[in-house]
Amino acid sequence: MNTPPTTFKPMTLALAGAGLALTALLPLAFAQAPAEYRVWNASVIGALALFAAARLGLWQGLALTAVAIALKDLGLYLTTAWWEPYPPSWLYFAGYALSGWALLRRSPSVGRAVGVSLGASVAFFFVSNFVSWLELALPYERSLGGLLSSYAAGVPFYRGTLLGDVGFGALFFGAHAVLARAYFPAERVNAAPAAHEAEGNW
Repeated sequence: MNTPPTTFKPMTLALAGAGLALTALLPLAFAQAPAEYRVWNASVIGALALFAAARLGLWQGLALTAVAIALKDLGLYLTTAWWEPYPPSWLYFAGYALSGWALLRRSPSVGRAVGVSLGASVAFFFVSNFVSWLELALPYERSLGGLLSSYAAGVPFYRGTLLGDVGFGALFFGAHAVLARAYFPAERVNAAPAAHEAEGNW
């Protein structure tokens, strides 16, 4: 008989809380760092959205993602003169949460989590820069050349996004796997239900 999964996950919540703290602190840290050490667009939010939705549930993941975006916006507002809200970012990061819930909630594999983080990050790059081209955020031409110019302009900013998504994704999922195995067995990810469903064993 399988043990039902616990609904209260203190270790997972603590990791998500650490992600929220990092989200708030990162803009402040970069504001104090010399310009040559700042990593443009480095963010915890994508990795946190993937992790929270995969390990806590879709709605919890979406809620934590919304809080993280608000904290990031507040940090940028306090530390930069050029910040302004960008509503589509909420949809982009909701996509991370949906990816985590759909692809990782039954998988304990850290390697798979890193792969999904990479895939979500690449999707973010292509979708966000396509929307930038549609919005004419810069005077791009309405042509294939204009679209490619939009992608080329986004590459320097994407390096930080990729680093944050994959690096923090590996950190969150790796820490969860280690801590669950060593100290919190009730929070380990059990992939067995998916296997039973595939075999028709209910």
